[in-house]
Amino acid sequence: MRPPLVLTVAGSDAAGAAGVQADLKTFTALGVYGASAITLVTSVAGHGPRGTHPLPPDVVRTQIDEVVRDLHVDVLKIGALGTAAIVHTVADAVRTHRDRFGPIVLDPVMIASDGAPLISAEGADALRSELVPLATVLTPNLAEAAQLLGRPQATSIEEMREQALALQALGPQAVVMSGGLLPAEDDAVDVVVHPGGTDLLRAEREAGRHVAGAGATYSAAIAAQLARIADFDRAGELEEIGEEGEDDDLATIIATAREFVASATAHAADWEITRSAQVRRPLNHLITLDKS
Repeated sequence: MRPPLVLTVAGSDAAGAAGVQADLKTFTALGVYGASAITLVTSVAGHGPRGTHPLPPDVVRTQIDEVVRDLHVDVLKIGALGTAAIVHTVADAVRTHRDRFGPIVLDPVMIASDGAPLISAEGADALRSELVPLATVLTPNLAEAAQLLGRPQATSIEEMREQALALQALGPQAVVMSGGLLPAEDDAVDVVVHPGGTDLLRAEREAGRHVAGAGATYSAAIAAQLARIADFDRAGELEEIGEEGEDDDLATIIATAREFVASATAHAADWEITRSAQVRRPLNHLITLDKS
C-alpha cells in the first residue's frame, strides 16, 4: 500500500502562503503525499511579490525527471512558471512522461493579487498554446482567463461561463473559473464547465477577508482529491476518472476542494502570523489536523 501522490511544479513563496509551500501543506492536510519541482523563487511579503527569480530550465527539467524516475505520480499540478523557456521545458516533460502522470491540474499563475505580472508575455503565449491543451483541469481566476483568451475581464456570471467554455475548447476536460472578485455578485461564484455541463458554486463573500494563496490552495486541493480518487481506484472501490461516473466524480471533487479553501480562509483570522493588518494573511491549512 502507498499513499496517493501529487507532484507540484511551481514557484517557491518565501512567506509560505502560496506556491509550492501552499501546495505541500494542502496535500498533507488532505492526506496526500507531495513531491515538488521548483520553477522559480520569489522574495515575497504579504503586500505582494518583491522579486521573482526563475531557475534555469534544465534544473527544472532535472527535478521533474528525477521525481518521475523514483516515485509513482498519481496527479501532476502545475503552478507558476515565469518564463517561456520554463513553459517549453515543462510542456516537453509532460509530453515525455505523459504515461506516468494521471490527471493534470493547471493553475495558470500569471498575475499577482496586486496586478503585477508573474509571467512574461511570451510565457503567457506559450502557456496558452502548449500547456492549456494538456490540462485535465484548468483553474484560472478572472484576470487569468481574460489574459489567456485576449478578452476583457468577465463582469457577469454569463461572461464567466462564455470564457470558461472558450478555454475548455482549447483542450482541458474541465475549467474551474474563480469569480470571487466578481463585482456584480454579492456571493463568491465559481463557474465550472465539464463534459456534463456547467455548474455554479456559490459561497457567502466574507467582507474584509484578505488572504494570500487561495488560488494555489484551490488547485492543490483539486489535485489532492483527484489523487485520492486514483488511490481508491487501485483498491477497486471507484471507477477511474474518465470512465463511467466521471462527471459526477469531477464535480464532487471540485466542490469538496472549494469547501476546504473556504474553511481555510474563514480560519485565517485565527492566525497571528503577520505583523501588519494591511498584509494578506496566509490561509490556515492546518484545519484538518487534530488540535486536541
